[in-house]
Amino acid sequence: MCYYKYVNYSEKDFPTEEEYVARMYTGALLNPRVDSTFKALFTQPTAESRGALKSFLEAATERDMDSFEFVSNDAPEEFGGQRRVSYDIACVFSDGEAADIEMQAFNQEYDYGKRAEYQVSRLETTYLKKGDTWEKAPKVYQITVLDFIYSKIDENNAETKKPVSRYSMRTKDGRELSNALNVIFIELPKVQGLEQSLDTNTRLENWALFLKDADNPQKNELIHKLTQKEAGLMQAQQSLSNISENRDLWIAEYRKEMYERDRRSSISAAINKGLKQGLERGLAQGIAQGLERGLAQGLERGLAQGIEQGIAQGLEQGIAQGRFDEKKDIVKRLYALGLSPEQVAQGVGLSVQDIKQLM
Repeated sequence: MCYYKYVNYSEKDFPTEEEYVARMYTGALLNPRVDSTFKALFTQPTAESRGALKSFLEAATERDMDSFEFVSNDAPEEFGGQRRVSYDIACVFSDGEAADIEMQAFNQEYDYGKRAEYQVSRLETTYLKKGDTWEKAPKVYQITVLDFIYSKIDENNAETKKPVSRYSMRTKDGRELSNALNVIFIELPKVQGLEQSLDTNTRLENWALFLKDADNPQKNELIHKLTQKEAGLMQAQQSLSNISENRDLWIAEYRKEMYERDRRSSISAAINKGLKQGLERGLAQGIAQGLERGLAQGLERGLAQGIEQGIAQGLEQGIAQGRFDEKKDIVKRLYALGLSPEQVAQGVGLSVQDIKQLM
């Protein structure tokens, strides 16, 4: 959901890069759901940016913290060939706990659940040092903001309608294992309906509302209410306003949007091509199968009708032949008794010519 959603650009009149970037001079705000903007929002060397991140982390982890420090976005590789992990934002709290924050603006159609499990596991192995006891294994958090629905909504399960989902290792009956590995998903499209309950929403739910609509001028009143309720959201609004004056971030947002539009177009073209090819192949196969089945059924029906007609004709001819043979035998007997052809013909009901032929 980038800016063109609000100005209703069509595929043909989507602005050029310069036209898009020129929006920064109109007071428009960057889209915090684009990863480059999301990272910039929380990582500026300003009090507003750090205050906003601290507020977001506390809301996501449901705990207070004294301070945090940014750490490398690249997890160390423990062996050759290990899959590389790069975090959007990685930080360690003053008490040793750690978090990775990710922004996923577009659904890339892969398993985000497995991805999150792998990332949180790498966090754990990064901060548990050689020689540490298992009791020192830090609590780690993998926090992903999704601008699309990941877990399908079940109308019979109210939990699936909530924007925030928290995962940890538990038994089937709900008993917690250690609470060390924690995955938190925030699905922004599911905030619908939360605008009317700002006072009873969780802090993280209000953060989700902010991230979803901070750049939407039609939601200015909502954003104002949110920033008045939460100091961290006020700081986030100030940080977003500050970075929205950065031309490079506007260019990055534009190129990200164009990349995604091209990707969607390519997928759509591939689907349409596949449908066309499938239809053509289906028609060809259908015609071939229809002809084959038609010939088979025609032959089967032809044989059945032929047999039926043959039997009928055979019976009819057999009966006629039987009658003819019977008359022929009678003619011969009458003639043997000395009757003339005329007398025999009169006796069996045939012509004299027929009697002569039979004799």
